[in-house]
Amino acid sequence: MDCGAGVRVCGVLALQSGLGHGVYGGGKPAIHGLWPQENRYGNSQCIEPSVSRAKPTRIYSCYEDSSGDVMWFQNHEWTKHGSCAGVKDVDDYFGQVCSLAKAPLAAMAAHTTLERMAAAVESAGFEIFD
Repeated sequence: MDCGAGVRVCGVLALQSGLGHGVYGGGKPAIHGLWPQENRYGNSQCIEPSVSRAKPTRIYSCYEDSSGDVMWFQNHEWTKHGSCAGVKDVDDYFGQVCSLAKAPLAAMAAHTTLERMAAAVESAGFEIFD
């Protein structure tokens, strides 16, 4: 992914269809995370948060229906991806994740196949990479 000239950080919103198995199942679309694209995946820079490195202490709204150990998963997403996103703190990161995920998840929710979900997301104006 090419972030564009002068853009220090950009990323990909990773969504799950809910059609998979295990933690990727659950029967409905869900958020996975927001990933700054760096190294071999893109040319974004890793920017440390400027205010706090504190870990999540609550379940954020867009993860409430997730399966598995949600606190562990949120901590993983924060440590692996959020700490490079140039955000103020964990609340800022997950606030942006939930805000960005709302519209594409709503577009996906009315469909039961991956193909129809993808078409709905593209029709809503979002680009799909994989």
